[in-house]
Amino acid sequence: MKKTFRTWFWAVTTLFAVLAFTFATLAWFTANRAVQTNTATARTGDETLELQISSSGGSSFKSVETAQITQVNQTNSEFLLPVSTADLNSFVYAPFTKDGKASAFKKVDDEANYYHGRVYLRAEGEGWPDGSRMNLYLDQSDGLLGDAADGYLLNASRLGLIFGGDTSNPIILRLSESENPENAQVYNTEVNGKLLGKNQVLGYNENGVFATTDPSVLVSDYTISFTNNQMTLPKSALLSMEFGKIYAVDIYFYLEGCDPDCSESVQFNEANLHLAFYGVLDQKEGN
Repeated sequence: MKKTFRTWFWAVTTLFAVLAFTFATLAWFTANRAVQTNTATARTGDETLELQISSSGGSSFKSVETAQITQVNQTNSEFLLPVSTADLNSFVYAPFTKDGKASAFKKVDDEANYYHGRVYLRAEGEGWPDGSRMNLYLDQSDGLLGDAADGYLLNASRLGLIFGGDTSNPIILRLSESENPENAQVYNTEVNGKLLGKNQVLGYNENGVFATTDPSVLVSDYTISFTNNQMTLPKSALLSMEFGKIYAVDIYFYLEGCDPDCSESVQFNEANLHLAFYGVLDQKEGN
């Protein structure tokens, strides 16, 4: 008997990544870094579907309700400074300013000045046609992302995600659609005598730093929405997951130093940042 299911029907529980940030003198944080999931299994007949999370990968993967984010960089994450990146691979910072302008830059060594953590995800499913997968999205239905933000911190922040170690396809998210008022913005990044605008960041190669277009996108580009008992999927998924495969999720949080919102206005700001994942079955048609 031929049977088909609409993709949106098989949706798996949200996974919560909870990070608490406190700012001081353009340097930030870290207090509570944890990921939580209320494990749910979708089932009909002999078909099951589950999204799992763990603090460790490989043979040590253990699905739990609350998984601590494992900090990858070993630098002190109590006080971090603004950095700029175009690819989550090379980060640069301004060691000093002159006449109010940041015009000298160095590559960040040993992942200093930003936060880098990691958790692991796995999609499990049985009874589905060969080739079926799970698509991963963000979920803000409970107002979790950027909830309880104090001041302008999130306007200047970026959240970077790399899945499965694929550094060629980083996802960099802007956590707010708002901007600071003009009196709380500053344009002070200068490269080769040219002042960078609000939609530019710094890249890095063997020749040094260069100005490039800000690659960040709004979180809504990867966020599902729920209205009138309907679920609407965005155009793109964060990741298409094979069943049974463990994916490392590298999480970066940093201040984008070229963002005009990255000014003195973010000093001593606090925010609770919650990252929520949502899994949806991408079913292949079977008999």
